[in-house]
Amino acid sequence: MPDQPILRTLKEGGAFQGFLLAQEAAYKISAKGSEYLELKLVDASGDLKAFLWDVRAIEGDMEAVRADVFLWVKGSVTSYNGRLQMKLDKVRFAPDAEVGDFSRFFPVSARPVTEMLAELDGRIASVQDPWIRRLLEALFVADADLRAAFAQAPAAKSMHHVYLGGLLEHTLSVAGMADHACQHYQDLNRDLVLAGVFLHDVGKTAELSYQRSFGYTDAGNLLGHIALEADWISGAVGKIPEFPEDLRLQILHIVLSHHGRLEFGSPVLPKTPEALLVHYLDDLDGKLEVMFRATKDESDSGSWSPYSRALDRMIYRRRWPKVEPVEK
Repeated sequence: MPDQPILRTLKEGGAFQGFLLAQEAAYKISAKGSEYLELKLVDASGDLKAFLWDVRAIEGDMEAVRADVFLWVKGSVTSYNGRLQMKLDKVRFAPDAEVGDFSRFFPVSARPVTEMLAELDGRIASVQDPWIRRLLEALFVADADLRAAFAQAPAAKSMHHVYLGGLLEHTLSVAGMADHACQHYQDLNRDLVLAGVFLHDVGKTAELSYQRSFGYTDAGNLLGHIALEADWISGAVGKIPEFPEDLRLQILHIVLSHHGRLEFGSPVLPKTPEALLVHYLDDLDGKLEVMFRATKDESDSGSWSPYSRALDRMIYRRRWPKVEPVEK
């Protein structure tokens, strides 16, 4: 694939020509009655809305220009309401073989997967409760397919950690905070907390699709990740002879209640200290990732971010500088 600029570096007035992944594609009718094409184009650095105002400029089969395919596009960068977008002159479907290296089109975690998996294994090995450790090893170590999916999946479709490896990165971040919390609140059962942390989102490996654009699988739409992981946990527990029933119930309770509120998808509210902690740490990590991403957004230079649907607010992006400690 020839060199091409990444979306994050584009400036208003600049030209673009190259391959991008169509995350969304829709043919629409303008106020004047003419048909146009609206796209959401992505690469590993971000996404950009794009518009082809004359569909006659599509080269080849119009039906091939749809979501979840690669496109070759030519156009210029414009601005609307302070946000960059692309005005397209030409569009055509691009077969996978022509595109080449797919890694340039998918956002990925800044942390290497091998490093994160090593941390995961270390935290599982630190679990003292033999029942909990056997359960975690059965799911995250012995099950090679689940381990691979857990290392690749995003943490969400659009809310937080929306990149390959995002689920593992989010899980390890929550686990790190959980360790500090368990040191502070020593009445907490650290092993039970870690079980809840590692298992609370594991169902997203089957709920989300992430081979092309990020979306939901049929199982994800029909069941959701909480139902999926509850079924997996019960299945894994059933293969461990004499697994304590009360422990199974407490682990499942953490998973089922981790969204914190009934209207947010949890069938029960957190009713144990460990469940309450996992809920708040999960919520905190997701929301802080959204805020940090908003403060680093370079699409415009304003002090305030665009309205965040994930947080129901705009984010103030001017950060007061940290004072680094002086070496003595």
